[in-house]
Amino acid sequence: MTLLASFNHPVADAQRAFRRILKAMSEPGVMVSLPLQQGWGSLSPAATAVLLTLVDQESPLWIDAASDNETLRANLRFHTGAPVSDTRDAPFALTQGTANPDPLLFAAGDNLAPEKSTTLIIEVPALNGGLTLRLSGPGLREPRAIAPQLPPRVLHYLRERPHPFPQGVDFIFTCGEAMMALPRSTQVEVC
Repeated sequence: MTLLASFNHPVADAQRAFRRILKAMSEPGVMVSLPLQQGWGSLSPAATAVLLTLVDQESPLWIDAASDNETLRANLRFHTGAPVSDTRDAPFALTQGTANPDPLLFAAGDNLAPEKSTTLIIEVPALNGGLTLRLSGPGLREPRAIAPQLPPRVLHYLRERPHPFPQGVDFIFTCGEAMMALPRSTQVEVC
């Protein structure tokens, strides 16, 4: 078992990370940095900070095969106590953008109930340099343009939004020490 570092100052850093995640969720498309310089294994520092901040023994996490390994599981158990779920109906899901995850698989059946929906944490190659998207909706005074490098299925889901609000999934995109969020209330158009 390989245990890796968590926050340098667990309480203060977790509070700081929570405030920044909350800022990203309440202001869709805003890029924030998180207070962690080292990720767990191949996981980015931002994704690791999100897990340290949001998951716990009462919030199961689904992990895709590209991200799953014993180092990640050991650190999840030790630092958060979060159980790993075998089904996609967990409150949180961790996946790699290279796996081209299909958000529809996380927004089906009982997951259509808003209180049972999933927050998808997706590791992407970059939070810029992708297809330009225009965001509007709650938390935005005026439309905002973003261009994260997103997998094709995620782009399709965001453009189509097959489930009316409040149904659907929330997205957290991570890369390096930064993250950005797109809650299900955000309308997305291609520029």
